[in-house]
Amino acid sequence: MSAEAVLGRTDTRSFSAWFVDFLRSEMAPYPGRGLLVARMVLSATLTMILVMTFRIPNGATGPLYAFLIARDNLLTTARSARNVTIAFALCALFVPFGGRMFGSLPMTHFLWEAASIFLIFFLIRTLDNYSIASAIGLMATSALAIWYLPGPAARNVELTLWQILSPAIGAGVTIVVEAIFHAIVKQDELLRGLGDRLHLIEELLHCYAAGSTVSSTLRRRLTQAAMIGVGGLRRSAARANTTPIQRAQMNAVVSLVGRSVDFAAALEQTTRQMNEGDRDAARQLSAQIATMRTAIAEGHGNALPQWVASTATLPLLREMEGMFSLIPRVLAGTESLEAYDAFTERALPQSRIFVRDAFSNPEHLRYALGGCLAGTLCYVLYVSLSWPGLATSVTTCVLTALTNIGSSRQKQVLRLAGAVIGGFVFGMGAQIMVLPWLDSIAGFTVLFVVVSAVAAWIATASTRLSYCGLQIALAFYLINVNEFHIQLSLTIARDRALGVLLGISMMWLVFERLHPKTATETMIETFLTNLRLLAEFSKLALANPTAKSVAHVRRLRTAISNNFSAVNAQADAIPFEIGAARPQHMAARDHIRRWQAMLRTYFLLELALLQYAAFSGTLSEEDSMALGHFDRHCAQTLEAIATRLENQYRASQANDAGGTAMRPDSAAPVAIPPGFGSLSDWREWPVLNGREETLEGVLPMVREIRQLLGRVTEEVAATPLFAIEQP
Repeated sequence: MSAEAVLGRTDTRSFSAWFVDFLRSEMAPYPGRGLLVARMVLSATLTMILVMTFRIPNGATGPLYAFLIARDNLLTTARSARNVTIAFALCALFVPFGGRMFGSLPMTHFLWEAASIFLIFFLIRTLDNYSIASAIGLMATSALAIWYLPGPAARNVELTLWQILSPAIGAGVTIVVEAIFHAIVKQDELLRGLGDRLHLIEELLHCYAAGSTVSSTLRRRLTQAAMIGVGGLRRSAARANTTPIQRAQMNAVVSLVGRSVDFAAALEQTTRQMNEGDRDAARQLSAQIATMRTAIAEGHGNALPQWVASTATLPLLREMEGMFSLIPRVLAGTESLEAYDAFTERALPQSRIFVRDAFSNPEHLRYALGGCLAGTLCYVLYVSLSWPGLATSVTTCVLTALTNIGSSRQKQVLRLAGAVIGGFVFGMGAQIMVLPWLDSIAGFTVLFVVVSAVAAWIATASTRLSYCGLQIALAFYLINVNEFHIQLSLTIARDRALGVLLGISMMWLVFERLHPKTATETMIETFLTNLRLLAEFSKLALANPTAKSVAHVRRLRTAISNNFSAVNAQADAIPFEIGAARPQHMAARDHIRRWQAMLRTYFLLELALLQYAAFSGTLSEEDSMALGHFDRHCAQTLEAIATRLENQYRASQANDAGGTAMRPDSAAPVAIPPGFGSLSDWREWPVLNGREETLEGVLPMVREIRQLLGRVTEEVAATPLFAIEQP
C-alpha cells in the first residue's frame, strides 16, 4: 500500500481543539447506548433503595458495582458477578484476620498496611483475571480505612462485613435486571456493534455509487464511530463464551472492521465524487458488505461467499476492499482450525490464577513496589495529620493503577475530572441547592437517577472517556449514599476531593518523576517487542510436534495476543498527552494502529498455516522445506521492520534528550529482504516455485500472508514512524 493511500490520517490539531471535538463525538448517541444506560441506572437505583431501606453501612460501593459489571451478554454478566463475589470472599478472610493479628500495635499496624498495599498492587499486576484484581483492590483499600478507626475489633469486623455485603447486593440486582432484559431482548452486543459499523460503511458506499451527497447525519455517525473505535467490541470478543480460536478470529474481524471504519471516515473527508469505474466498485463493495453483514448477524460468517475483487482506482477504496476481502478468509478458518486439537487450550488449565511470569518477571515486583510506595506515603500523611477523611487517597492510587504508566496518567486525568464533577459539581452542588429541600427517599431517588444517568452516559463512551463516568458516580455515591440521611455537611465532600488529589499527586511523584515513561514510548516498545515475537513465531517448525513445542506455541500466542491488547490500550491514552511532540506522537499512533490491524490478521493466518503444516499429514519433505523457507523469510522481514522502526525510535529519543525537535526521518533506512516489499503475484517468488500443485491446500493462506506483509513492508519503507501525513 502506498503512502498516499492513507493521506489525511494524522490529527495535527492542538490538544484544546482536539478535546472539544473529542467530547462532542464521545457524548453523541449511538445505537443501543440509551438502553444500556437505562439498565445501568435501573440496577444502581434499585441497589441504592435496598441499601437505604435496610440501612447497610458504607453502602456506596453497592450501586457503584452496577457500573462495573459487564453487560455484553447474560453469561458474561453472571461471570463478572461471580468474580466480584470471589473477590469479596477473599477480602472477608484477609482483612479481619490481618487486622486482628497486627492492628493492636502502631508499628505492626503500619507494617501490615504497607504489606497489604504491596499485595494489592502485585495482584493487580499479576492476577490473570483483572476484574477480580480490581475488585480486591477497591474492597481491600476501603476495608483498610475501617481498621484505621479506633474501636473494638468486633466492631471493625462487623463494618468490614457490611462493606462486603453492599456490593454483593449490587451484583445480585444487576444479574436480575440483565436476566429480565435478555429474556425480553435477545441480542448479542458484539454482533450488533459489528453490524452497525458495517451498515454505516454500506450506506456511505451506496451514496458514492448513486452519485448522491453524503448526509450530515451519516457523516456525523461515521466520524463518531471512527472516534470511539472498537475497544468495547474487543472486550466483548474477549469475554465471549467461545473457543480460543474463535475469540482470536472475532478479534481479527473486529480489528479489520475498525480499520475499515477509519478508512471510510477518511474517504468521506477527502472524496466528494467518484469516477464511473470507482462508482461501480463502490456499488459492488456495498453489495458484498450487505451480504457479509447479514451472514454475521445470523451466525453464518464461516459460510460467506468468495470475495470478488473490483477494479477500484481510488487508493482508500482499494484499501477498504483489501480489509474486507480478509474477513471471509478469517471466518472460514473455524472448521479447519478446530480440527487440530494440539493448538487448543484444553491441555492447559481452563483458568489460571496468576499470569505465567508472575514470579519471574522483575517488572511485576518493580511495579508493586512503586504502587506500595505511593499508597504508603498517602497513608503516612493522613495518619500523621489525623485526617481519616483523606483515606480515599489510597483507593485513588489503586483505581489509577494499570500495568503501564502511560495509561495510568490517562486514568489520573479522568479520575481528577470525575472527582471534580461528581464531588464538587454534583455532590456539593446538590448539598447546597437540592438536598435541603428534600424530605423523602422519593425525592432523593429522582436526584440519584439524574446524576447516575449522566455518569452512565459518560461511562458508556469509548475507553478513552468511560473511566470518568465511573469516577463521577463514585464521588457522588461516597458523599450521599454512605449514610441513611440527607448529607448536608460540606466537609465530607471536601475531604474526599482532597484525598483524590493526594492520591493522584503521589502516583505522579512515584511513577512520573521517579520512572517517567509516556504512553507513546510504551506503545512503541510493546509494538517492537511484538514484531520480534511474531518473527519468532513465524520461524517455528512443527513437522513432528511434541508436547514441549506445542506448549511453546501456546506461550508465544498468549504473549502476542496480550501485546496486541496492550498496544491498543496505549494508543487510546496518547491523545491525552500534551507537549511540543504531540503531533509526532499522534502520527506514530496512527501508523502503528494501521500496521497492527494487518499484523493481527497475519498472525491468525500464520497460526492456521502452522497447524496445517503440523497436522495435515499431506505435505512431503520438500513441501515442508518450502514452507519453512517461506516462514523464515517472513521472520526476516519482521525483524528488519522492527530494526528500522527501533532505529527511528532511538534517534527520536536522542533528539529529545538533546533538547532538539523530533525529526521523523532521523534514522537511516534498514534494508528489507529483497523481493518481499513488492505486491507482485506470489508465483513469482522463487521460494515456492514449482510447489504449486502439492501446496494447493495452503496457497490461499500463503498468498494472503504474502500480501499482508508486503503492505506493511511498503508502508514502513515509505513512511517514517513519526512522519505527519498531511491531507
